[in-house]
Amino acid sequence: MVTPLKITDYKNVPYGKILDVIKELLLSGRELDQIALRVNEYVNKFNKCNNYESALKKLLELGLKDVTAVLIVNIVPSTIDELKPLMNFESDVPSKDKLEEIIKVIKSECRQS
Repeated sequence: MVTPLKITDYKNVPYGKILDVIKELLLSGRELDQIALRVNEYVNKFNKCNNYESALKKLLELGLKDVTAVLIVNIVPSTIDELKPLMNFESDVPSKDKLEEIIKVIKSECRQS
């Protein structure tokens, strides 16, 4: 019998981390339910940043909120116009220089589709 998983905490998580957790569960012999299988399929399809830990760290060092940094790592914007809508959780609109620095981090840490 499969022991059901229980939500104990909520945290914004990049797709790459979700892939790591699912891989760990599979390697431990855990049987995944239909929802976990669908999540695995989705994140495998849409994950664009395998170097998510480094990208996330650099974005947080730039002063971004955790939720914003995770959104950026998951979506991997390639232009400032694609990046701007992801800034909704920030208190202030970042300067153009900061937006360019964010794009630079993403281009150096994440593969582009």
